[in-house]
Amino acid sequence: MSETLVPVPSALPPIATSLNPGLPTATELFDFAAGAERRFTTLRLRIEERTVTAAGESLSSVELLIDRPHARVTTSHPGGGYDVWITDGAEVRGYNAVTNTTTRRPHRAAPDGLDDRDLPDASRLPAAMGPLPGKGWATTFVRPGSFCTSVLAGAVLGAVHATSSAERVALTVEAAAPRAVGLEGDRADFRYRVTFDRLTGILLGIEEFRGAHLVRSAICTSCEVDASIPRSAFDLELPSDVVTLY
Repeated sequence: MSETLVPVPSALPPIATSLNPGLPTATELFDFAAGAERRFTTLRLRIEERTVTAAGESLSSVELLIDRPHARVTTSHPGGGYDVWITDGAEVRGYNAVTNTTTRRPHRAAPDGLDDRDLPDASRLPAAMGPLPGKGWATTFVRPGSFCTSVLAGAVLGAVHATSSAERVALTVEAAAPRAVGLEGDRADFRYRVTFDRLTGILLGIEEFRGAHLVRSAICTSCEVDASIPRSAFDLELPSDVVTLY
């Protein structure tokens, strides 16, 4: 079965640009999602996270901008306050509005070998893709390979279904009991419903259920692929009284 290949830098192996017609298997979908970040040039993404606990529902949001090597992640927290993570590829800067503090440091490159051609696609982290935060929804949505292989692949997987999300053509799959833990009170009816963008493979939604109850969700409410992003969007404006930590 033939695949369409997209030109990439010589340091990176070719990658399939699209899924074959019809519905893929979950394994095929996860393999495709592992290369999501290499199917766009620029990206605007907004993610809303809802968490339901005994104290009620809380809402936070993440806004991601990528125009390599530039990237910006702005996280708004429940109850107010926000923080910014921003990079030009060589330097990483941060700002926390609650503490009014800022940081600046060189980008710490990943260990050698993570872009080795002998690694499975889902485990490979091409250095040419540039830095993103080490954890958080922004990185998980754009680089879903690790989430697919370390969490979803070990679950009882349902069939892949066609859907739509954030005005994008999408694919969704449910993953039941995606992990086995020895925590007291852990429930066997824990499951995820995960939604992927069909064209790029980036994540558009992760919903976490306990039984029939949705207890946590991270849903993409806006997704713009290859849209124009002004360079000023990657400027970090700081208050005059900001405190520099390092």
